[in-house]
Amino acid sequence: MRYLMFVLVVILGLTTNLFGQEKGGISGRVVDKINQQPVIGAVIEVIGAGLKAGSDDNGFYYLETVPAGRYSLRFTAIGYQMYVIDNVVVNSGVITDVRAELDIVAVDEIVVEDERFSKPDDISSSFKNLSSQEIRTAPGGFEDVGRVVQTLPGVAYVNDGRNDLIVRGGAPSENLFLVDNAYVPNINHFGSQGATGGPVSIIDLGFVREVNFITGGFSAKYGDKLSSVLEIKQREGSRIKFMTDLNLSATGFGAVLEGPIGSSKRGSWLVSARRSYLDFIFNAAGFGFVPEYYSLQGKGVYDLNKSNYLTLNFISNLDNVKFNNTDEKKKQDNSVIIGSDQSGYVFGAEWKSLLSGKAYSLFNLTRTFTNYNYTGTDVNGNVYFKNKSKEGETSLKGEYYLQAFTTGQFSAGAEGKLVNFKNEIKKDIDTLYYVNPLTNGRYVLDAVNLNDDEYTYKASAFAQWTQFFLNRFKVNVGLRYDYFDYINKKGYLSPRASAQVTLLHDFYLNMSYGIFYQTPSYVWLVSNAVNRNLEDIRADHYVAGLEYIIMPDLKASVEVYYKKYDKYPVSTTRPYFILSNSGGSFDTQNDFGLEPLVSAGTGNSRGVEFYVQKTLSNNYYFNINLSLFNAKYKSLDGIERSSDFDNKVLFTAFGGYQLKNNWTVAGKFRYAGGRPYTPINPADGTQLVSEYNSARLPDYYSLDIRVEKKWNFAKWTLNTYIDIQDITGRKNVTAYKWNKFTRTIETQNSIGVLPTIGINAMF
Repeated sequence: MRYLMFVLVVILGLTTNLFGQEKGGISGRVVDKINQQPVIGAVIEVIGAGLKAGSDDNGFYYLETVPAGRYSLRFTAIGYQMYVIDNVVVNSGVITDVRAELDIVAVDEIVVEDERFSKPDDISSSFKNLSSQEIRTAPGGFEDVGRVVQTLPGVAYVNDGRNDLIVRGGAPSENLFLVDNAYVPNINHFGSQGATGGPVSIIDLGFVREVNFITGGFSAKYGDKLSSVLEIKQREGSRIKFMTDLNLSATGFGAVLEGPIGSSKRGSWLVSARRSYLDFIFNAAGFGFVPEYYSLQGKGVYDLNKSNYLTLNFISNLDNVKFNNTDEKKKQDNSVIIGSDQSGYVFGAEWKSLLSGKAYSLFNLTRTFTNYNYTGTDVNGNVYFKNKSKEGETSLKGEYYLQAFTTGQFSAGAEGKLVNFKNEIKKDIDTLYYVNPLTNGRYVLDAVNLNDDEYTYKASAFAQWTQFFLNRFKVNVGLRYDYFDYINKKGYLSPRASAQVTLLHDFYLNMSYGIFYQTPSYVWLVSNAVNRNLEDIRADHYVAGLEYIIMPDLKASVEVYYKKYDKYPVSTTRPYFILSNSGGSFDTQNDFGLEPLVSAGTGNSRGVEFYVQKTLSNNYYFNINLSLFNAKYKSLDGIERSSDFDNKVLFTAFGGYQLKNNWTVAGKFRYAGGRPYTPINPADGTQLVSEYNSARLPDYYSLDIRVEKKWNFAKWTLNTYIDIQDITGRKNVTAYKWNKFTRTIETQNSIGVLPTIGINAMF
């Protein structure tokens, strides 16, 4: 009875505020895009609402009473290009943070002119941007950064249950994650060791301001990855007042709290905590495999003075898997699953200093740590695989940015990183189902028993120049050096170049070329003494494309690319296997690369991508993209085979419409060609190397629907939605597996129709 009375009191307290004018606010900062100086006296206008504000001496602005709704903001300032940000949502009782970075007028004919579509000056091609609202409202996206990025051009995926990014035929290990300029090894819970994927993101969407995604030809600033850069820029907490966001989504429930630091409002803080509820559902449904996870995230910013700013970030996760071996069938199913318990954290501290009206510097101290605990147990409870690994990195990075003159920009930086990886791994000898064509017997992988504690270091440096000239050209040239002390060949030099040419007004030719290197994963290096002879993996990028701003809110592009791989680690024990085909999931103990390896693998990926983007204005938005590609690799036996992730065709179309009374409807259709797989002999489960990746799974397609409704009250907002994944009920085939207990080939399918609900209470 006491609990019921408490709930009634809370409801009555909230309903006293149901009536009244529904208003929120917009605040933020306006800065120069190049030198990060505050833009003083900028005019911020809420288009269609007749509301304006100006930025103060620190670039801050505050629109205090804005009617609840969805708006576009226009930023104008003398000497700067007008800039528009669409899809700014104002909720009752909540202050929306919107930061704007303005381009100077002197170069507006050389970069993408439109006020809605801009990109970093050091990037010419293969760039996509997503706002937090676009991620939040994406159908089937579960408010998850990684899952929504999978819908962009050139990005393949393993299955509906994972967030792996497989970019332009690359491997899941080839992606660089940066959160507020700090390196994060993996942004996913239950992350794959040595790769970058997992089933669900750790990053709370309530922290995200925008996401920049670069899929090729990225500048010398970014290193040690081969395929993509996912740069997550987080917002600041409110400097105006304390706010709360209680939320329930498809992946868990939690809260985001934020507020100002001190009465002078020179800083702010932001903190969130989340817990999954999948374990409740899985236990209730009687599943034998039960995952649960927790995450904690925090951010603090403080203005030391008008020229120096401090930012602190903390991200942590705790992931556990439990097995309910209550009957023989569950014991058999769980015996082929590698259990994964993990914990980890990332701490980042950044000091930004405005050195002059033309230059600024960044110093970033980052500490990352991941504790892996993998276990494989047979039906009798005997442990046949154990992997306790700890990977930690402490890095210090400094960067310098200079507007050398009106049409020239220079940047440079250096980083030193102390690395520790401790591995306690025990793996029994294992006979594979793949048949050795030389002996007609099955391949055998030796047992592994190691206990190492290694310290080493990495270092890198880069320099970059951006030049605008003749009102038609932008050219970027850069050079990067990477050093890794643990391997025998330690240093690598990477030249990068890109260009953008204005062919006609709002019509651009983009090109880029670069050499990219990536160090072998730590777990590969420690598994065998000979693996220290591995070299950095190399990829050469060639990219060219056309981009056309059809209307201020509508853009179309076409881009072709060619990626050439060299020095990929391959197995000497099973000469058909290349590590580019690993990392999508760790189903067995043989996916970790725990065997003798040599840098003898080669490959290539080529493709063309078509992309049309309409931002949310006039109550609707849409994105359409089509990717056609071909990815092949050669392992130690010299035979060219299709990559495990070679879908050939990827097509995604999604969009939404804002109805009256705060209703929104959206949908997404996704199609992918079938991934390669190796046929299984139905008599004994064996697979022939001569047939490796010679067959293809059925094509994949799904249709997702999302309906959202928002209620704005006087001092708070309630947002609800229902999201139905794969509404057609199609259970796409994700793999074929041999069941050694029933001695049959089993078809693994996606879950089919998956309805989820979301609730947000913001005040």
